[in-house]
Amino acid sequence: MNWAIYRIHYGLDFLKQSIDSIIDDVDKVFVVFSKNPWVVKDTVTYLGDEISMPKLHENVSMFLQEEYLSNKKVDWFEQEFSTPRNQFRKLYDHVVNIERSHPSTVLFMEPDMVFKKGDVDNLRIQLLSNLPCVGTLQIELWKDHRYRVPQRDRIGPVMWSPQTMLDTHPNWSTGFGPTTVGYERYSHNIQHYNFGFCLNATTMLYKHLTAIQFSAEIGDSIPSHEWYRDKWLNWTPQTRDIEISEKWKHLIPRAELYNMPNEMKAQMGIS
Repeated sequence: MNWAIYRIHYGLDFLKQSIDSIIDDVDKVFVVFSKNPWVVKDTVTYLGDEISMPKLHENVSMFLQEEYLSNKKVDWFEQEFSTPRNQFRKLYDHVVNIERSHPSTVLFMEPDMVFKKGDVDNLRIQLLSNLPCVGTLQIELWKDHRYRVPQRDRIGPVMWSPQTMLDTHPNWSTGFGPTTVGYERYSHNIQHYNFGFCLNATTMLYKHLTAIQFSAEIGDSIPSHEWYRDKWLNWTPQTRDIEISEKWKHLIPRAELYNMPNEMKAQMGIS
């Protein structure tokens, strides 16, 4: 059996495209959603003012019922966390307890990440050549499909061989994302598309405010308070230093033009 496990709190814009991009290459898709962010507070300090923290405006469970109720490959359930650290490993263990079995492979996914159809099967071939895990580098799109950020050495989804890890490192864990220190292996010929900077404006503001609210408490980089307004909402091709982190703005110096392959445009329904 080959599984995919998603974690999602917000961001329905590309969830269907994401699931549909991998569903033919896995036996089961588990979508684990939370109704609360990692840190829950009534207010957040934003641009010098204390404002009410907006409530989550999306209903993940309802969306999945509408899209996948008749698809026996897709399952979903709610689970809350107070930190992203080791979240994917905990999600894996929880699904193992539900299914009472271990898969041959498990792909850890986020809702804004999309593969070209067939690439997950190709990634599995690489994994099964005696690797514990293999991930993919990202094509990070900016605002829409016409722009991207310059290539960064950042891994997105990761496919794991659980039995290999359990045999050699039974207490293996994940970090804030799908990988972990010492296992940052990635494919050299397969990438995925990251649409995390292409969400609608309401969701992007919610994403920004939650990051401001929880980053210090979970030990993540502190976001720039001006990022949403100055770098994303009012972005122009001349805008510079667009990374969200206050300390590391320069790590995305600009967005650059990108010509998405026609095959991928057709998959995404882009004319």
